[in-house]
Amino acid sequence: MRLSLARRLIIAAFSASLAAAAPSGAAEPDAGLALTYQPVVAADSRFRAIDVTLRFRGAASGVTIIDLPNEWGGFDKLYTYLGDMRAEGAMLTASPDPAKIVLRHAPGAAIVLRYRVRGADRAEQLQDGEVVNDYRPLIQPTWFHLIGDAVVARPEHLDGDTPASFSVRGMPAGTRFASDLEHPGLTLDGLIESIAVGGDFRLIDAGGGARLAVRGSFATRDDAGWAQSFRRVAAAMSDYWGSDAGRYLVTIIPFAPPGPGATSIGGTGRGDAFAFFATTNALPEMLDRLMAHEMAHSWVNVRIGGFSEKVPEAEQFWLSEGFTDFTSWRALVRAAVWTPEQYFAQFNDALREYDASPLRAAPNKEAAGLFWTDEKAQRLAYLRGMLFAHWADARLRRAPGGSSMRDLLQAMQAAAPAARSDAVTLFGAEAQRRDAAIGEGIARFIDRGEPIVLPADMLAACGTLRQFERPVFDRGFDVDATLANGRIIAGVAEGGPAWRAGMRDGMTLIGRSGGEIGNSQSEIAYDVDDGGTKRTLRYMPQGRARETVREFALGDLSPPAARQACVAALSR
Repeated sequence: MRLSLARRLIIAAFSASLAAAAPSGAAEPDAGLALTYQPVVAADSRFRAIDVTLRFRGAASGVTIIDLPNEWGGFDKLYTYLGDMRAEGAMLTASPDPAKIVLRHAPGAAIVLRYRVRGADRAEQLQDGEVVNDYRPLIQPTWFHLIGDAVVARPEHLDGDTPASFSVRGMPAGTRFASDLEHPGLTLDGLIESIAVGGDFRLIDAGGGARLAVRGSFATRDDAGWAQSFRRVAAAMSDYWGSDAGRYLVTIIPFAPPGPGATSIGGTGRGDAFAFFATTNALPEMLDRLMAHEMAHSWVNVRIGGFSEKVPEAEQFWLSEGFTDFTSWRALVRAAVWTPEQYFAQFNDALREYDASPLRAAPNKEAAGLFWTDEKAQRLAYLRGMLFAHWADARLRRAPGGSSMRDLLQAMQAAAPAARSDAVTLFGAEAQRRDAAIGEGIARFIDRGEPIVLPADMLAACGTLRQFERPVFDRGFDVDATLANGRIIAGVAEGGPAWRAGMRDGMTLIGRSGGEIGNSQSEIAYDVDDGGTKRTLRYMPQGRARETVREFALGDLSPPAARQACVAALSR
């Protein structure tokens, strides 16, 4: 195969860091695959890199292909953070594919593969427009953060359920280490689906085998608040699913916000853990919502069938992410962490975002293909799956037997170990037993992308879904151009809502101190620097065009019986 010049240069550069190994002295692996992390520490005790060691037996053919970390979590070429490759018990050579290496050895030989992981260049203060969550290897002077998908190389001939073991060595005195790998019964998949942190973390015992690894400080929450939040969320999720989360780890990484009023949170579920990223000013309700979402991933998809390897994962995110939102929200109400008012405020925000999405009618395959490159496509998976779960829940409650999505999901949890089926297939089969129309709904609303039509009385005990017209949301200035211009305001539309409030091109945008993005009926407030004078400009962000909006209107829940009936409906 003829390679491009760029590809040949990549191979040449990578080959230069590969070393052929001495075939003698390779240690026998203690399990199918043994993983070790060892920090590289400077004389001043600062972290510089992480040395990784893998011990395993090579393929019976005498040729072992190693898959290096490549594309995951919206990042690509993750193998560029790995270098200084060495092997014992095998000869190590480059591959035409820079995301792979080749080991040549005696059939079934004991092999030791070593390499060094260097951290991504990432400041601890966000820049404008930068997302807070970062799944690349993060190695800072006083701490490190490693997600298995980004740092663990994988021998192709080993199955995901291959037994595995883990150890960490050489942590400097006075530092902490925490990982969801610190228990027996590991598998190769478990090594990949892992999180490990070390350095200036505080380890908090959250009870029931759960731990929190927190670093830095947050303006809105102390360590006791983190522990209380986790316990409430864990109890809510366990009650909803009828099963316990078991041993658990939450890692919490703070970042300084890019400016006043700017907040960001993000994270990723790891099965028996999740990695949490947040700006230090994130509000408690934002933190609780994300914690519930990520913890719900311990069930969705882990315990209800998992992902199919035959279909791109992004095509399955409508279930894995959308159902995670649905179940976490319902669990929070069931456990009295959320009120019905909080539930429907979140629901209405999501419904408005879905209705306004330019990709709302995109077929699932098309939207999934854009998932990692288009923020609208990414959000669509969450919104579409969550609203579809509400639609299916309404169908199930009307079907003979009067079940609910909670009943169906708990049935999936019970059936999954023996079914050996992915979650999307298992959901379709379980739904078919209760209401054949749900299978048709998957084809319409998910596969073909038809807009989801929700019944007005889907949760009649709480209120009704209504439809009305309103002015479109319009800031009145070009926020993207403003941020790209160093926060110097640009694109103010003469005669528009921002203009009428006094905003002009050339002012400096300090931040937003009020309002709700996307909601033209909520007064917005921007703090600006006008020639050295700080001003707050308040106005209704309403354009001339009008749009049709759906919204769930709560009924009168002031009588205790009415509130109890609504909570009961959301708890089923």
